[in-house]
Amino acid sequence: MSNPTSTSTRSPCTVRPFEHSDRTELLSLYEQVFGRDRSVDWFRWKYEDNPYADHVPIVVAESEGDLVGCRAFFAQELRIDGTERIAFQPCDTMVHPEYRNQGLFSRMNEYALERYAGTDRPPALCFNFPNENSKPGNLKHGWREIGTVPVYYRPQDPIGSVKALTDDEDDRDGSDGAPALDGFDRSVGGDEWVVDGEFGSGADRDPPGDRAPSDDAETSVADALADVITSSQRAGDRLVTDSDGEFDVVRYETPPADVLESIYRRSIPSGIHTNRTAEFYRWRCANPARTYTAYVAVRDGETPVAALLCSAVDEHLRIVDTLPREIEAEATAIDRLLAAVLADRPDSHYVTAFGETLPSPIQYRFYPDTRFPLSTLIRPSARTLLARDLGGADAIEETAVDDWTLSRLDLDTS
Repeated sequence: MSNPTSTSTRSPCTVRPFEHSDRTELLSLYEQVFGRDRSVDWFRWKYEDNPYADHVPIVVAESEGDLVGCRAFFAQELRIDGTERIAFQPCDTMVHPEYRNQGLFSRMNEYALERYAGTDRPPALCFNFPNENSKPGNLKHGWREIGTVPVYYRPQDPIGSVKALTDDEDDRDGSDGAPALDGFDRSVGGDEWVVDGEFGSGADRDPPGDRAPSDDAETSVADALADVITSSQRAGDRLVTDSDGEFDVVRYETPPADVLESIYRRSIPSGIHTNRTAEFYRWRCANPARTYTAYVAVRDGETPVAALLCSAVDEHLRIVDTLPREIEAEATAIDRLLAAVLADRPDSHYVTAFGETLPSPIQYRFYPDTRFPLSTLIRPSARTLLARDLGGADAIEETAVDDWTLSRLDLDTS
């Protein structure tokens, strides 16, 4: 793999490939920029033990021996028209506060593209979900806009959900682009946004305020209202779910990788998506920053036919993945699993699902943030999907959003 030398004189920084001795300093920079700690185990899982890259796909910027910038990529294997191709998803991009507004992001991006583009080695393409602030920087370097993918929300506890909204609850993950623009879920867009052409951090924002009910009477009314709405939702879930007798639901605290792959292979969609092998699930669900629970629908007591993965984050629940990815092939079974998950997690303020995950979101009162009523309450966190061909994917930049079949598990932030 070529290692081009950065010759730009726009800033007194050297841009170069990541070295293993950089790890401690990079994690320190991450904490400084993003305001949260990440462990060595997390870094090792995400980059060093990633089965889809034979190196750590990170470009760093160094000044006088100090690490001041990072452009990282999350490697994964996509399935495109029946063919597996390695893709890189930009993530964890950061620039030290004292080195912003010097074009350092552009230099790191140019270096990475020169390093990877036009070779016969992976990756074949890049794809990611920058928001409106960071999108211009990607477009400038050749990414093409594919379309938008919504996030669906189901308010479980209206009082808690509204509090999360008004308090600007912060659940950020290290991803390329900007903080999610909604008050509920900050997972899709990441920790940073463009500030005068460079990337900054959300760490210096004012913390959420504490908004407590004014007195005990108000608390009692709120609790009673929440109980009524929760009971109504449970009754509604039972009404729209087919008879329980057709399936047994088995819950796994450790997702069963081989079972998940077998369900995936029962009905593989034609849309572009991450190739879901047992190896993928074993690695993906080993993320030390998350815990995952799997629900599997078994037909006739022996045949697993559908699965749902979820992950609890603070006071909300994420539907991370559903199988088979051709979801209409087992829509009834997925609905049954969803009802079981919702019944198990009544204390979650809200539940989210990204992209093409649920057969009938509205039926279970999951509302997209791009349409009424949520569009009137929050700024959408729907992400614009961008892609860039690096010489190994046929016309990836010419695809439409309907050519992709994505769930949250396809994102680096899950």
